[in-house]
Amino acid sequence: MLELIASYLFLTATLEEDGISAMFKGEDISSEVDTALTETPKGAAIQESAQGVEDPFPSGLDLDWMGALSDNLRFTIDISGRFEYDTDREDWSTTQYYGYDLFKVLSSKQGDYATIVLQGFATRLDNNPAPPWFFEGPTDWLWVHRMFYINWKLAPRDTMNLKIGHFEMPFGLEMGIDTNGTLRQVGTAPNLGIKADWGLTLNGVSNGLEYEFGISRGSGNEWETAGSPYAFVGRVGTDPSKGSWVGVSGFTAKLFRPGTTIQRRRIGVDAGLDFGAWTLMGEVSGGKNDSNDAMHALLELNWRNPSEQWFWYGQLRTQQERSITTGWDGPLESVIGLRWSTDRHWTLSTEWVQNLERTTTGSREASIRLQMRYRF
Repeated sequence: MLELIASYLFLTATLEEDGISAMFKGEDISSEVDTALTETPKGAAIQESAQGVEDPFPSGLDLDWMGALSDNLRFTIDISGRFEYDTDREDWSTTQYYGYDLFKVLSSKQGDYATIVLQGFATRLDNNPAPPWFFEGPTDWLWVHRMFYINWKLAPRDTMNLKIGHFEMPFGLEMGIDTNGTLRQVGTAPNLGIKADWGLTLNGVSNGLEYEFGISRGSGNEWETAGSPYAFVGRVGTDPSKGSWVGVSGFTAKLFRPGTTIQRRRIGVDAGLDFGAWTLMGEVSGGKNDSNDAMHALLELNWRNPSEQWFWYGQLRTQQERSITTGWDGPLESVIGLRWSTDRHWTLSTEWVQNLERTTTGSREASIRLQMRYRF
């Protein structure tokens, strides 16, 4: 693992020595831009403006040579390495990501009419004890689509947009939080059985409510048709910029798995409250995993400093399923995480996950996760 860390640091150092960093724009940016640099764009409601919008990622590669095509365009290379130690296995696992992130606002003389978000990552797993189902094993390479869509404005003032492509499921807290490429997660994938999918949604803001409703293929990273999978998903909620919010979500799906399909149904509620630099948020949902009852719950308290260079969060979360033979069963975990954005390019993160229930051996397993991320 030390060799992997050394190779990763050598790669980024070499990039800077070769002068790639000289291509970056050097102007100061606001806290909103700092957040955008360390997290991938959600591509939510498109802001109406006759003048277009500013590039929210000014440290991306210099694209002025493209002329008019570079207007409202940001292209970023995103490299990260993740290292995890499991106290139960007493072993390390690693994940590497090498990808790109493109964000483009399409405009005309009448204003902005669409947003394009394209994100693709060559992903390498090494010794992962529980890889996502679409990987072939604990050690594997795979091209992973995160966000890959266009969000097209259908009505003025963001009252209705049409999103087509590969996108996150608009369910619960996931709709308002960017968890792509970060250690911090809200449990969407284990809860629904899928985090992102190919399909379309109608989304927008109307009468003070944000909404997004969609239909998707139900196969996740790749487009698969065996077993006729599908997913219907939607959420409607109040505006979180007011300092508090509440939302209601629904999900029903037949999801593709190699050689079979699985059923998922959920109804959920999420809510949050901002007070100064602190935010308290949570979600709870219940439904069915095939014929078994299932429930998911998460409570999070987080804090960020005024410059948003430091971000801390603590979570209590559980994912439970009840069968006829075993009753309710599933992990109950506490999570403590810290993210440090050292500058506009580097982000260092760590997370401690503690299982609060004892294993069959009487121990309480835990894992520590470290991540280094470099965007240019």
